[in-house]
Amino acid sequence: MRQLKILIGYEFQCFFVSPFFYAVCALFFSLMGILFFISLKVYADFQQEDPLMIQLFKSVWLPLLLIIPILTTKAIVSEKTEKRFDSLLVLPVNSFLIVFSKFIAIYCVHLALWTIVIYFPEIAQSCSVTLAQSTNLVTTQVRWGGWCFVNLLGGVVIAFGLWVSAHAKMPATSMAATTVGIFLFLVLGQLFKQASTIASGWSEIFETLYSNWNVFFQLEDFCRGIFDSRVIIAYVTATFGILCITALTLRGN
Repeated sequence: MRQLKILIGYEFQCFFVSPFFYAVCALFFSLMGILFFISLKVYADFQQEDPLMIQLFKSVWLPLLLIIPILTTKAIVSEKTEKRFDSLLVLPVNSFLIVFSKFIAIYCVHLALWTIVIYFPEIAQSCSVTLAQSTNLVTTQVRWGGWCFVNLLGGVVIAFGLWVSAHAKMPATSMAATTVGIFLFLVLGQLFKQASTIASGWSEIFETLYSNWNVFFQLEDFCRGIFDSRVIIAYVTATFGILCITALTLRGN
């Protein structure tokens, strides 16, 4: 446990002294700020019944595709090219601790960034008298339900990014492969929907996969207070499974 704390502290130190980290945070908040104001305009123009934050949470795919590949690529493959990762491997430290420390550091950053994002409605209301009178921008259920799912999803995506980074030889390859993998994971439910219309004999199976795999259906359920234990177990299991495979990969190398 002491070794893990030291490694996590090292990862956070690397973050806080790096201008690259602050640039990534600025990119994230700029992106989410733009998405928030787009969602706000759509909400105002069409007077939607659902709270505003549901629309913002549905935009989670864009920061996942842009931010996570950058952070996970920087965590392993970029350190390999800079000859800094080799110094960790020669230490008397288990490769599992190295992988988990990097995961925890990136996950904490992801957690902190989204914790700030869920308070965007209050920030907007404090700056606008018109918005201050709006009562349907966010509810407690939507805020924390969506926050829980976004970070649950983020764990799987971060673990996948670290796995790709552990296998990649170049940062560009890692970023491209991670982005493609995340995109396919997010749209896989839609692919099952299309498959159900093509393969008539398997339509019921693909419909079931579509309803159970669709990330955005799961997001809406969490925002409405429906916390499906099967989804939680699947995401947590996948996260730790991928991290273990990644650690075995590094130990094998």
